[in-house]
Amino acid sequence: MNNQIYAHYLTDPEAAPLFGKALFRDVVLNDLLGADAGSIAYWEGKQLARRFTLGNIDDLVHFFQQAELGDLMLQKQSGKEWLFTLSGKPVTSRLALQPDATFSLEAGFLAQTAQQMVGFVAETEMGEKPKRADGIQLVVHLDPKDAVSDPQELNPMKIID
Repeated sequence: MNNQIYAHYLTDPEAAPLFGKALFRDVVLNDLLGADAGSIAYWEGKQLARRFTLGNIDDLVHFFQQAELGDLMLQKQSGKEWLFTLSGKPVTSRLALQPDATFSLEAGFLAQTAQQMVGFVAETEMGEKPKRADGIQLVVHLDPKDAVSDPQELNPMKIID
C-alpha cells in the first residue's frame, strides 16, 4: 500500500501537493495508532474545532477548503440533521486508493462545530457512499433534547480569504 500511495500521489500533478498529508494520515498515524486510528482521529477533529471555532456554515465550508480537507457542501439542514457532501481532490485521491477510507477527522470537526453553533449534542457519521467515488456524505445528527451542559460563549475566528 505504501508504494501505491507514493505512486498515486506523485504521478498526478493535482494530487502531488497532498502527498505529505497522505503520508502522515494514511501511513504514519495508522502505524502509531493501529485499530484506534479512526476513533482518535474523530476525537482530534473535535479538539481542532474547539481551537478553530467557526461561527457559520459558510466559514466551515471555507475552512475545509483552506485546510485542504475537501470541498464541503451543505445538502440538507433540519433541526435534527445536517447532511453534507465532501468532495474534491483530497477526498477522491484517498478513495481511489482506499475505497473504504474513513473521514473521521472531518466528521469529528463537523460534530463539534455543529454542537458549538446550536448548543446541543451533535455527532457525525459517514453516510452511504455515492455510486461514483467522487465524494462522501457526512451526516451530523443533532439532539435538541440534549443541551450542552457547559455551553461556551461562541467567539468565532475571522476567516481570512
